[in-house]
Amino acid sequence: MKNASLKLLTQVPLLVDLPESAIEWLAKVARSEQASRGEYIIERNDTSQRLFFLLSGQVRMLDMNRQGQEIALAIIDAPTHFGELAVIDGYPRSAAVQATTRCEVASISVKEAETLIYTIPQVSQRVMKNLAAVIRKNNLHRMVLQQQNIVNRLASYLLGQLPPNLEPEHKVFIRNLPTQYDLGILLGTTRESISRALSQLAEEGLVRKDGKNLVLEDVAGLRSLIDEP
Repeated sequence: MKNASLKLLTQVPLLVDLPESAIEWLAKVARSEQASRGEYIIERNDTSQRLFFLLSGQVRMLDMNRQGQEIALAIIDAPTHFGELAVIDGYPRSAAVQATTRCEVASISVKEAETLIYTIPQVSQRVMKNLAAVIRKNNLHRMVLQQQNIVNRLASYLLGQLPPNLEPEHKVFIRNLPTQYDLGILLGTTRESISRALSQLAEEGLVRKDGKNLVLEDVAGLRSLIDEP
């Protein structure tokens, strides 16, 4: 693995502050590759059990709904990891992973992943916490999709990106907001509907575009749009 990739590997939250010997071992056994925008890194129902590290770029997690339409479960940015569920339970992949930008990805075999997860307590704890966070995010995503109105659904998604214990009067920057296309498949609608919803929220003074970022100008106002279950 090149020095630049090795440096990126040490920035993956799962691997931060690991012993130097562990990082050196990973650098020797990891397979590094580039993925172009739109390329599938993992196919749904794939039986491979490699553990992946996203070193640069962004990916979307995809599944199929009952109508056979592709839907996004999550959009994640580097540095991070994915694919640990198949390592742990040995079942085929439940979701596909597709690059939304050019990505650099490293991966290790199931045997190497098991060594990493089960012999380093620090990594074991982080994997458990990450799986718990995924469950919470999936529950939140279901609540988002229960919103009937697309504007409300978008507002609910944006509120789900907020840090905990946020003061109501604070403005919030959501950095590297997913594209309108990605937001569309994430929220079960179209790019055009997302564009109209963003425009409506902006006209009402609730949000403001700032390049690739989005400023939430009125968090309380966004919360007022949410349909209570």
